[in-house]
Amino acid sequence: MEDIDKTSDGADPGKPRRSRRRVTLLWAMRGTVLLVFLAGFAGLMVVGQTLQAPPWLQSRVESRLARALEGGAIRFGGVYFVINKGWRPRLRLRDVELSDAGGRVIARLADAEASLAMRPLLRGQVQPKRIVLNGASAALRRDAEGQVSLSLGGQGGGTVGQASTLAQLLESLDAVFLHPQLSALSSVELTSLSLEYEDLRQGRGWTLDGGQVLITRGGGDLRIATEFSLLSGRDFASRFEANYTSTLGQPAASFGISIEDLAAADIAAQAPALAWLQVLDAPISGALRGGIDAAGTLTPISATLQIGQGALQPNPKTRPIPFASARTYFTYDPAQQRLSFAEVAVDSAWGAAQAEGVAYLDGVEAGRLDRLVGQFRLHGLRVNPAAVYPEPLTIDRAEVDFRMTLNPFQLRIGRMDVIDDGRTLRLDGDLSAAPEGWQLALDAQLDAITPAQVLSYWPEGVAPKPREWVAENLVEAQLSDLDLALRLRPGAKPDLYADFDFAEAQIRYARTLPPLVRARGQASLLDGRFAVTADAGVVVAAQGGEMDATGTSFIIPDIGIRQAAPGIARIMASGPVTAALSLLNEPPLSILDKANLPVDLAEGTARLTGTLALPLKDKVRIADMEFHLAGVVEGVASEVLVPGTRVSAPRLEVSGDQTRIALQGAGLFGSVPASMRWQQPLGQGQRSNLSGRIALTPDLIREQRLGLPDGMLTGAGEADFTLGIGGGEPLRLAAQSNLSGVRLSLPELGWSKPPASTGRLALEATLGAGGRVETIEVEAAGLRTRGSIEFNPDRSFARARFSSFELGDWLAVPVELVGRGAGAVPDIVVQGGVLDLRRASFGSGASGGSGGGGAAPAVSLALDRLQVSDSMTLSGMRGSFSTGGGLNGRFTGSLNGQAPISGQLIGRGARSAVFLQAEDAGAVFRAAGILDQAHGGSFQLVMEPVGAPGNYDAQLRVRNTRVRDAPAMAALLNAVSLVGLIDEMSGQGILFGEIDSKMRLTPTTLTVLEGSAVGPSIGVSINGTVDTENRVLDLRGVVSPIYLLNAIGSVLTRKGEGLIGFNYTLTGPMQRPQVFVNPLSGLAPGFLRDIIRAPAPSLPAVPEENSAPAPAAPAATPEPAPRPAPAPQPARPHSGGGDR
Repeated sequence: MEDIDKTSDGADPGKPRRSRRRVTLLWAMRGTVLLVFLAGFAGLMVVGQTLQAPPWLQSRVESRLARALEGGAIRFGGVYFVINKGWRPRLRLRDVELSDAGGRVIARLADAEASLAMRPLLRGQVQPKRIVLNGASAALRRDAEGQVSLSLGGQGGGTVGQASTLAQLLESLDAVFLHPQLSALSSVELTSLSLEYEDLRQGRGWTLDGGQVLITRGGGDLRIATEFSLLSGRDFASRFEANYTSTLGQPAASFGISIEDLAAADIAAQAPALAWLQVLDAPISGALRGGIDAAGTLTPISATLQIGQGALQPNPKTRPIPFASARTYFTYDPAQQRLSFAEVAVDSAWGAAQAEGVAYLDGVEAGRLDRLVGQFRLHGLRVNPAAVYPEPLTIDRAEVDFRMTLNPFQLRIGRMDVIDDGRTLRLDGDLSAAPEGWQLALDAQLDAITPAQVLSYWPEGVAPKPREWVAENLVEAQLSDLDLALRLRPGAKPDLYADFDFAEAQIRYARTLPPLVRARGQASLLDGRFAVTADAGVVVAAQGGEMDATGTSFIIPDIGIRQAAPGIARIMASGPVTAALSLLNEPPLSILDKANLPVDLAEGTARLTGTLALPLKDKVRIADMEFHLAGVVEGVASEVLVPGTRVSAPRLEVSGDQTRIALQGAGLFGSVPASMRWQQPLGQGQRSNLSGRIALTPDLIREQRLGLPDGMLTGAGEADFTLGIGGGEPLRLAAQSNLSGVRLSLPELGWSKPPASTGRLALEATLGAGGRVETIEVEAAGLRTRGSIEFNPDRSFARARFSSFELGDWLAVPVELVGRGAGAVPDIVVQGGVLDLRRASFGSGASGGSGGGGAAPAVSLALDRLQVSDSMTLSGMRGSFSTGGGLNGRFTGSLNGQAPISGQLIGRGARSAVFLQAEDAGAVFRAAGILDQAHGGSFQLVMEPVGAPGNYDAQLRVRNTRVRDAPAMAALLNAVSLVGLIDEMSGQGILFGEIDSKMRLTPTTLTVLEGSAVGPSIGVSINGTVDTENRVLDLRGVVSPIYLLNAIGSVLTRKGEGLIGFNYTLTGPMQRPQVFVNPLSGLAPGFLRDIIRAPAPSLPAVPEENSAPAPAAPAATPEPAPRPAPAPQPARPHSGGGDR
């Protein structure tokens, strides 16, 4: 504005100065009086009134203001004057519009008001004292380089100020207030100000409304006070207040800012030193105080912030970490780019803490916060993230060094020491906000802790199965070198790792088993798999002592399974066998109790590995388990497994699963080598069994008291066996063998099986007290038998019963063997069956190596049939015999089922001689098919074995038998025309007082070496052969009629031949023999008869038996031993010729 007190345009400059001054003074006085009068009058009339200026005055004000704008233009709707009390006039402009020199509108105001300074006004100068602007709009803009500019009229308005910093922009106000035209200006007030703030560096904009700005000057100082409401679109209202004080013309200044419920992100965007607040989503109230020094440099700023309920959430994808409230008191030192936090306090559902520390900022000088590196001390810690604890966990204190970057957000914890109860937990890691969500990598270490302390920190909901295992099974321990690691990735399950060492631990690896004590080892949690491994430790069994469990581990393969998660115990144990069996006998296995076996079943040393998989729940059944066991047992021995027998082995392999436990290997059954497998099925009442292959030797027979006589089995073979054990039942044995390598012999029966041959042995037996062999079957070398064996209470042999006993083709009988004491060959009882003496090869008894002790066994026979020869059979044979020196004894029977007969067997080495006698010789002849027409008389036959079985030298002695209607005899008598004798034979029969014969019997031939039949009427000598197989005769001899008289010359002839006799031959079939008599032979005296007689038959050869010498020609009839009962003497013939 300009001084309006100017001279009039009509003044004459050429008049004298004095006159002019007078006139002027005159008019001045007149004008002054007039003005005073008018002013007084006007004052009385217009004080408090608003007066609109006339158009000429509005135009003049407009032009004057335009000149003051230096090229700009101002337009307004009206000019008004207001004179308040005190006579201070105010100028009010309405609907003001300011334009720059180019005509661009730079500002619009609803109204503007200015009060004028009185002193300049009295001097004719119009200078504003106070300016009030109402309804203004402005735009504050910060470009990407940090330059700030102020525009009036909002975005698009003209720029009225520009500077490198906001402080420099504020300094430009000094020039306004120092302008001469504004020297009287004391204040500028802006009301209802709307400010649009755009920050291109942040890419954001804000709108501040209802603003109040008051700029005052006093005493050379300039003070600015502002107040705005921030339109943020949030559900809470934000207020912003600021003040700024400086000395006009000086850069030094001080400022303060007060905020109320301003969003953290909005605060963070205003200054790089506050950018760390952008990770919060919460309203903040507080104040900042700072200044600018004389060099224009920002001085330290102190701030207090009260942060309301909100969350830590760096980006919209990250899950909010809520908190209830927070507060902080800090000082920012721009020179060192350091934030010094006197207090940081956070209270949230996740916990609470207080802290103090410092943080250094990088990148602030470039207008951004690249990173923040801090070091803090925390105390008053209460931790309960995600409500994982029933009550917040209280921690003594913590120290942390960290680095934080914002775009993208990453918090790197270089060191964090959490100190609680004398322990220090060391942590480091990274927390970052990826576009998909949170990422966390956290590692921690702890030197030492107890299980109870671990559980106090370990939330129940975090890895609940491992925690449950530690709580229930890690009873006591010294834990050390604890390592923890947590990894969180968007879209993936939390990855938790942990490991620790333990010592002097007591670990329960199964609910029902004794714990592992004095344990040392490690535990780890990796990829959802929890594992505990013992590098050392022992298990004290209920019986048997300690088992070294070094290497044993327990595993939960998947901790994510909530209900009945599977657990795996990998067992490595070594120690006494009794201790191992005691552990296996603990529930739920209880293998020995279920099998009714004692725990001290065996002695030795076991080295075992195994896997036990079972659900982690209160009650576990065997059906729920999966169990595998392997290992070795060394130096094992048991006298309990098989009572009375020591079972031992230097080394056995162990295996097992949920169905059975097994041990196998080579060892000794007593003193007998065997390859064995012991197996115990798992289940109530299940029997164990011992199976394998055992050496079949005399030692086995003797030690197991199987009832075989000493010497019956020699050599060495093998047998497969199975022995059922336990279950509350007696021992059950089943065995089989092919008998290869074994020599079996029954010397009394002349039978043996060579070692090189094979056969079959099958045995089923019950061992122990009251034991018996239920079944024994033998098939070897012609022996076939099936039976059972019973034992005395002292396990000595009592009795054996064989339902069938077949030997070769000569013996097929049921046999009962009756014990006679230890080492003695049992007696033999036969009740039925068939014995064929033709092929029999009885042994030599004791002298022949029976091997038995004491007297030879007795044999009691009750045979259905005794085959003496091809044509001679004894039916219903009964007898008692001894086997010493062969088969000896007496017997009775029925020859061929027709003629009762008695006899005796007399031992002859491996064979037996047979002595037969009968009361009816004729019946014997008829039964034997020799002479069907013989009747009566006594009969004696002695048969001595010779050569191979079935060959005998026999002597026949018959007395007082009659022959009736014998075709061959009739033909013979008819040939010599002995009609009387024929008639006699047709009647009472021809009586033969003596019949004697020496013969050799073979299986197919009867050779009569020397025979005679004499009676009062006739005498007959005979020799030759009878083909018993084809029933063909080839006999010859001499028939002497009237033998009683003719016998006078018999001293010169053979027995049965008289002085007069006729040579004959008898050939052809027995039923129709051909008889030839040489009548001329009757003319030759007896002693000359041999000249024309055919030669006697030679002794037929017989096969030799290996053990028998070749027989000589039969000697005189042997006397049986013992001597049989004497045969009845023949009746002496009557003097009158007797019975014809």
